[in-house]
Amino acid sequence: MKRVFISDLHIGDGSAKDDFFFDSELSDFLEDLLDEKEVELFIVGDGFEILESRVVKELGLVSFDEVLRSLDETVINEIEKKHEKIFETLKKFAKKHTIYYVVGNHDYHILKNENLQKALKERFDRFEILPYYYDEKTKLLVLHGNQFDVINRFSLDRKSKKIIPPLGDFIARYMMVNFDENVINFAPEDVIRDYDNVRPLLDVFHWFEHVTEIYDIGVDLVELWLKSFLDMLRTNEAKRWMRNNFPRTHWLSKLFVNRLGGLEMGRILVRTVYTFRKLRRLDYLQKWAKIVLKGSQKWKKFMVGYEDLDKVDRVDILVMGHVHHFTYKIVPTPAGKKLYVNCGSWRPVLEKIGMKKKHGFHKKAELPKITMDFSNGKVEVKASITNMIGKI
Repeated sequence: MKRVFISDLHIGDGSAKDDFFFDSELSDFLEDLLDEKEVELFIVGDGFEILESRVVKELGLVSFDEVLRSLDETVINEIEKKHEKIFETLKKFAKKHTIYYVVGNHDYHILKNENLQKALKERFDRFEILPYYYDEKTKLLVLHGNQFDVINRFSLDRKSKKIIPPLGDFIARYMMVNFDENVINFAPEDVIRDYDNVRPLLDVFHWFEHVTEIYDIGVDLVELWLKSFLDMLRTNEAKRWMRNNFPRTHWLSKLFVNRLGGLEMGRILVRTVYTFRKLRRLDYLQKWAKIVLKGSQKWKKFMVGYEDLDKVDRVDILVMGHVHHFTYKIVPTPAGKKLYVNCGSWRPVLEKIGMKKKHGFHKKAELPKITMDFSNGKVEVKASITNMIGKI
């Protein structure tokens, strides 16, 4: 049995946030698998872009629960219309083989919304929608990984015990409604599409300055973005999230987001947060992978919003996504060597050329594909990376 893993495709509806440009590459890859005797496809979260879709944007800043209730097949119809070739190939694949669709933080809606589930299962014959996947025989665990990202995981209200949605979800919707809508009036759509993809995150300020010069935009994008972000932090949703997740230190945010602090203090806050996330992004999923593979069960407390994990016991192979960075790592444990793989992302990344702003930025995507062959009682792992590079 072969198992193929891909993650973080973010296949969108053709609106400003849809930055999936690799329809032919993905279709060709899946076509090559059609004639395999035994093969399963795992999409390890954020396969279809629901969060940053036109439909969700037009719902506005309603509650997360109302977004879940309101969604219907429209968003899937619009994604299919934009990416017909991929849908046709997935349909052919699902007639012969099983697709396991593990939800992430940009498509969690699919797990909880029957309209979205029906729309997908009507299109694809063998299509399982899962919060995670666990195989007791091979001790394989597949989950997206956002559960270990404080900004993008669910949490429980300390008093009511009700589920609090990720702040990352609200940030994305708030910025679409407030920042994106302003920028689209005087800047190309690429600006809206690309600012989420700048790496490292701190370079987004230099990228805003770069595109301002290129397109001769008469607006300070850095200040506009900071103002929108700080206004978001002042909302009741953000304050509630801060109080619940950081009960002892949430008051510190007032030093940065009150009117006396202004944008300069806000800039310090954002840079501090981004620096922290940059450092964590390099290794925080590897850290949690080691915890899971070494047998500790404390990671399960972060699985709020997902089905019960009682059946998940020993894990020998862990596959995740979320951080948009391909990783293959052998983890030594008292029980022997184990494996952690991160599937990376098909979403483009923007980086400085030569690490200097004056040289501009270039766009690249790796298109990682992981294959595990479980034949003959052993696991053979192959990774394929297709680098797509272009200057902007």
